[in-house]
Amino acid sequence: MRVGYRVEVRDKDLNRVGEIDTWIKLDLVIRYCQQGTWQLLVKDGTPQARLLQRGGGITVWQDGVNFPVFSGQIEFFQRYWTTEQHTGAGSVFFGGKCDNKLAYGRLAFPDPSKPVAQQYQARDTRGASGSAGEALWWELDHAIGPKALPDRQVPGVDTGTLPQVGAIVADSLRFDVLGTKFEEWCKAKNVGYRFVHDPDRKQIVLKVFTPQDRSKTVRFSPELGNLKEYTWTLTAPRVTRVIVACQGEGAARYIYQKTDEASEAEWGVQVEQFIDRRDLPLKTDPASGKPVKAKADVTDADFEAAKKAVIDAADNALKEGARNGNFQIYPIDTNQLKFGRDYFVGDLVTVVADGAEYTDVVREVNISVEDGGRVSAVTPKIGEQGTGAPLNLYNIVAEMREKLRKLEARM
Repeated sequence: MRVGYRVEVRDKDLNRVGEIDTWIKLDLVIRYCQQGTWQLLVKDGTPQARLLQRGGGITVWQDGVNFPVFSGQIEFFQRYWTTEQHTGAGSVFFGGKCDNKLAYGRLAFPDPSKPVAQQYQARDTRGASGSAGEALWWELDHAIGPKALPDRQVPGVDTGTLPQVGAIVADSLRFDVLGTKFEEWCKAKNVGYRFVHDPDRKQIVLKVFTPQDRSKTVRFSPELGNLKEYTWTLTAPRVTRVIVACQGEGAARYIYQKTDEASEAEWGVQVEQFIDRRDLPLKTDPASGKPVKAKADVTDADFEAAKKAVIDAADNALKEGARNGNFQIYPIDTNQLKFGRDYFVGDLVTVVADGAEYTDVVREVNISVEDGGRVSAVTPKIGEQGTGAPLNLYNIVAEMREKLRKLEARM
């Protein structure tokens, strides 16, 4: 069954120049408010392969969706030939990033109205305020759009009109990479953006949007047939008692301890960790056992900051060593529920496993289409899985374990 992905080719002037329907493999990574990637493998020496030239790019359409699901510029060519596969003329990999890369190619000038040589006249930092959508749009309009300096304007880019969506931003900028800064705003302020090629207008269009809460309608579970695999893991704490030692010697040295009593009671373990903070100007008052200034010249402000730093050091160590719950999920596309048609990156969706529900944002979708569109795999990534900094979902996973235990007891 044909999956319904179609690849058009654009030239460096954003004109539609043809369609490729005999590719060997197409891989797309679509990310929420980040740079996605693409890679297309085609047989070399064919008229379709010759459509792909430096400065051009691709636009990917999905059947049933009236706007491109992906677009991006060509950033590399890689020739591929072996004696076993891709013989004869061989094959060529074409690839690059999605058009969101435009935001990663621009810095937030302290004064966008002045060229680099005059930035010394600007303030050290510049504020960004208003709704997140408004702040994001303003930066792009003044960095690549019509209000940018002439040599920074990107031909063929339409930043559109002022959008007022998202929560309020209050930030400061100084030569920040705009794309990196937007990642922070979009994650925290309920706003999203994407650049995508509109071949009818021959432009790359900025779309600023509010992610949709589809947690009631877009659901993944084994029972629905759209959850291929899931695994969850509960791990005992690695640290339950933190001891922080400050300045002072012997009995005068101030020592603070904090204990995760709930984890100790649940897992039956006690694990101590020592943190040496001789940089903190605290010692012990022998009369009360409480912290006092290590030296007479310590200011009241430094004294209060040191007491807070002790507590923060203990809290951070307990957090890093806390009991952990990890949840890995592998949803798939079905005819009833499809990416692009029924949900998109940034939307809230729900996963149901072992009787517990987990709701989070679709951060990324991997699409692999082979044989000119006849075989495909669509794999969403929900929440922080696969990011290198997964959330600790201990309570969610513990609920799964408890519901499964009760089910096993009834059986």
